[in-house]
Amino acid sequence: MSKIFFVLSEEDLVKLESICIDKDPDEALHFVLKKIAPQVKKPLPCLAGQLLRVDRR
Repeated sequence: MSKIFFVLSEEDLVKLESICIDKDPDEALHFVLKKIAPQVKKPLPCLAGQLLRVDRR
């Protein structure tokens, strides 16, 4: 499994600490979907990767 790094603002860090203290699953999911998931690069599907490699003349 590969490692990823993401950046949180001071405000986001405070929000994350609040979620950890409150243990609110809905707020945690919302935070992950809005702040973390957009920073994770999504791999290309196999077919898309193959199409990008084709030499189009």
